[in-house]
Amino acid sequence: MFLTQPVDHQLSKSSHHRSAGSRPTGLVAAAFGELAVELYSAATMAETVDLVLDCALRLPGCDCAGLILMQRGNHLQTAGVTDLRVEHADQLQLEYGEGPCVPVGSEHYDVLVGDTVSDPRWPRWSPAVAELGLRNVLTVRLFTTRSPLGALNLYQAHPGQFTAADEVIASVLARHASVAVDTVQRTSMLAQVAEASSTIGQAQGRLMERYAIDADQAFAVLRRCSQDNNKLRVVVDELVSTRRPPTRIAAVSVRAG
Repeated sequence: MFLTQPVDHQLSKSSHHRSAGSRPTGLVAAAFGELAVELYSAATMAETVDLVLDCALRLPGCDCAGLILMQRGNHLQTAGVTDLRVEHADQLQLEYGEGPCVPVGSEHYDVLVGDTVSDPRWPRWSPAVAELGLRNVLTVRLFTTRSPLGALNLYQAHPGQFTAADEVIASVLARHASVAVDTVQRTSMLAQVAEASSTIGQAQGRLMERYAIDADQAFAVLRRCSQDNNKLRVVVDELVSTRRPPTRIAAVSVRAG
């Protein structure tokens, strides 16, 4: 865990008479410093999500939390939750196409819902979430300078509990989470590129050996056998795994020769 002291010594959990001045600023900074170390050492997205949600539960006033991330194709997906009610509430945002984190676009503002019973901004989502017993919601965005990444949704069973100071602390968590999520995504992408390059190199070698062609000719054969990168990967994987060129590659190679 990234907090070495009990959370009530680090971040006040009191729901009443809380203010920015009542928080021990040094301890809050130390807590987020430890969080940064933990997050940046996470090797997988699952570890990162778990750490973010674990910290979210330690924020003042947070009963439960959920993390929604942007996936390929710019669609949103729930990455993790701490409570089944949150999973339902977050899924309703995606289903209805409305809620404090929909859409996650270029807007980097945070959203505070004082009471889901009376908030008029989302006529379908708000009453449905109120029926789940979730009355107070704080949504903070995850983003980089390049693109939006998602949103962290914090929930409270009682209305009007999250304060402006809570929003500031949650925003700091979101900034740390943004860097961590972006780092894991980029690392994973680089690993996939490296793996793909290695596999393509092996496939080129097989073709060069079998048909006595050079590397450029071998890659040209692979490219002509594919209409897009996904198909190229299928062709390359088949060639490398079976050590025999598919019929379509042999035909192209003959024409190339």
